[in-house]
Amino acid sequence: MAPARIEEDDPVTAEYDVFLTNPSAKQQILLVQYPNRSRDKPYNASGLALPREMRIKPQAAHMELDISLNTDRNFNKWRGLKWGDALKTGREVQNVSATYGLAAGFTGVRGGVGGGLRRLQLKDAADRELDLSNGLIEFDDAQEQGKVMHTQTLGGQIVHHESATEAGKPVYFVGAFRGSELHLSQVTGSVQLRPQFHHLDAEDQRNRIAASRAAAEAEAAASAAPDIARVVHQTYKPTTINPKGELEQREHEMKMALQTAHEERWVKLEYVDEEEPEAYRVWNERMFVQDTSEAGGCVRLRSGMEDEEFLDAISAPAKEGTVRRRRRSRKGRGSEVVDVDVDVDDGEEG
Repeated sequence: MAPARIEEDDPVTAEYDVFLTNPSAKQQILLVQYPNRSRDKPYNASGLALPREMRIKPQAAHMELDISLNTDRNFNKWRGLKWGDALKTGREVQNVSATYGLAAGFTGVRGGVGGGLRRLQLKDAADRELDLSNGLIEFDDAQEQGKVMHTQTLGGQIVHHESATEAGKPVYFVGAFRGSELHLSQVTGSVQLRPQFHHLDAEDQRNRIAASRAAAEAEAAASAAPDIARVVHQTYKPTTINPKGELEQREHEMKMALQTAHEERWVKLEYVDEEEPEAYRVWNERMFVQDTSEAGGCVRLRSGMEDEEFLDAISAPAKEGTVRRRRRSRKGRGSEVVDVDVDVDDGEEG
């Protein structure tokens, strides 16, 4: 292959000066992915799916996003009322956001039996059915009173690329073009947000509480009823014992992670739609090097490797037993002598 032909078939059409931004310590750039959502249906105002609330647990590295649902079209109002009632119960006995699963540390009733369940006013099946029927008749009023589940919750765990578990893995950057300049900003972490089913967990928890309460009341005779059995309740106590072995170390880390997720409170974030002027202002302010001159503090990067060192660093390691020998190659009479490096595997024939 002649290099000249390659240049003709694939000419260089543009060249860019590359700059690396220097984000502040408080700034984080997260790559948010939606594996269950197609690209032609984004979560934004133009796609009629505007996120209402975003929250994060910085230490436990969990994120949740509430997406508005259109309750006027393709919406089961009965289910919306039923699950809205279940989430209301979950906020009373589980946590203020009715979060279940990994993001809540797989814990159950908040405050234990005496705290959460005894104070809970739980309607029986007949009264609940009547309330749901009345909610269907006055559905608009029920929405204003917060009785309808009108949001879909997406959630996931953030993978911080600078953590010890991510050492040696690729480093990601996001690029922004400005004329003939390409500005790169390092991605702090990534998170895949998938639909969460807190409403189903809340309904299941409500049914369990109702069954436990009915069983306790049936067993109560002359004396006071005993404490109601806990509903899926786990606690994790910190320990100072140094775990031994890889398995024990992983179990210890998992317990600590669940404890952190259970104890840490959600931090609410302000969500700004991508088409808002504020989003454009922050984009232009943080995704570009404002002053690209050396006088403005823009330092030119110097490579710490020579060309051959760089090629060796990115090349695959050589096979064991492979040695590099040099042989003299002649094209023909009168041609010059050329030294050629040849890889020879002493362990194989042919």
